[in-house]
Amino acid sequence: MFRYIRHDDDLGWTGFDVYFAYLAGIRERLGEELYAFAADFDRYGLHARGSLHDAWLQRLTLAPEDVRAHPLCMGLELELLGPWHDRILRLRYQDVSGYSLTQASSGRSAPRDLLCHELRLDETGELLEHFLEFDDGFSILASCRSMSFEESMLPSADES
Repeated sequence: MFRYIRHDDDLGWTGFDVYFAYLAGIRERLGEELYAFAADFDRYGLHARGSLHDAWLQRLTLAPEDVRAHPLCMGLELELLGPWHDRILRLRYQDVSGYSLTQASSGRSAPRDLLCHELRLDETGELLEHFLEFDDGFSILASCRSMSFEESMLPSADES
């Protein structure tokens, strides 16, 4: 569930002022790169090419970061096809302490569009939480010590 961002059937996604003020308050904990990603309104916008809104989940990978390490630390990676299908957006969660995948029943076979996402600290302030909600009732919640974001452009049809 979202804590700061809200969805209203009439107004759409709201609460971004409160959410961005919250992010500014935890900026030091996030670090500059992750803060720049999380606080960029274009990452939530309906029409921005670099937005996560309407991105399609292509791959979700959960694997040990180092199989020889004790205790074992898990890593989670999400690979999303950007909403304009011109880029890959990768979200990497390191030292994952928990995650949940929730799927509401839906008879759809079409790709699922990401509706909105929210980055925050957990209730203890120790862990990062990233919540992502998709249009078919699917949601992901990742809890981790650190997170990174990478964006890579796909070759255009002219370049292939």
